[in-house]
Amino acid sequence: QDPAYAATAPYPGYEGAAGATAVYPGYAPAADAEPRKKSRVGLWVTLSILGALLLIAAIVVVVAFTTARHWTKTDVPEKPETFHSEEYETGRYDVSMDAVNPCTVNQDWTDCTNLMVATYTAACVGVELTETATLLCTDYSGAIDEMKALDGDGYYVATLGTYGSLTRTPEMDTRQVSNDDYEPAVTHEAVCYLEFIGECE
Repeated sequence: QDPAYAATAPYPGYEGAAGATAVYPGYAPAADAEPRKKSRVGLWVTLSILGALLLIAAIVVVVAFTTARHWTKTDVPEKPETFHSEEYETGRYDVSMDAVNPCTVNQDWTDCTNLMVATYTAACVGVELTETATLLCTDYSGAIDEMKALDGDGYYVATLGTYGSLTRTPEMDTRQVSNDDYEPAVTHEAVCYLEFIGECE
C-alpha cells in the first residue's frame, strides 16, 4: 500500500524544519541587531553631556566677563616731595644804631648835623625798610630836624647826645625749598573675575 503523502528529497540548504529557507550570504540573526541600538543610545547620552558642559562653560564665561571688576593696583607707592630750609634775602632792610656818635665834642654844629644827615641817608634812604627800621629812621630824622632848628652862627657841639651811627643790613628769612624728588605712584589697571580669578583685592 502506498503512503498517503510522498516524501520529496530536501533541496540544498534545507535544515529539516518545515517551511525553512536556505541561509543566504550576509544573513545575520535578528538578535544581533540589539547591540547597535544600545551603542547609538550611549553616543547620544555622551553628546548630550558634552553639550550641557559646554553650555555651562559658556554661561560661566559670560557671567565672568559681565561681572568683572576693574580696579587700579599700585605697584610702586607714591614718593612724596621733600623739602629743605634755606635762608634768603627778603628785599627789605633792617637798620641798627650803635653807641658811637658820628660827631665829636667842640665840633661845628653844622658839620655835626651834616654827618648825621649822611649817616641817615646811607642807612635809611632809597630802600624798603622793615617796620623796626622805619621807626628808627623816623626817630633819627626827627633828631636831625631838631639840630637844624637849633643851628646858628658859631654854634658847636658841647656834649654828645644819645644818637650813634646807623648801619643797614639785608633782612633775612627762612623758606622751605623743594628737593624736586616727587615721584608719582606706578599703577596698572587690574581685572578680577568672579572675585577669585585674576587680580583680586
